[in-house]
Amino acid sequence: MEVLEGNQIECSRCENIIELEDAVGLNKSKSIFKPLCSDCLGAIGVPQGYDLERDITYLAR
Repeated sequence: MEVLEGNQIECSRCENIIELEDAVGLNKSKSIFKPLCSDCLGAIGVPQGYDLERDITYLAR
């Protein structure tokens, strides 16, 4: 996972480039982090064992 120029990030499911403030993150045991767009979050929800992080703007450069 890499924050792109302009504080954007790639959705780990559909690979669309989205703004950090529009993205959410799925965490599993603090070792797996997957950024998602709102459409993908709506499609898959929050899988068992994952935590939803609604604000990932702290990743900004």
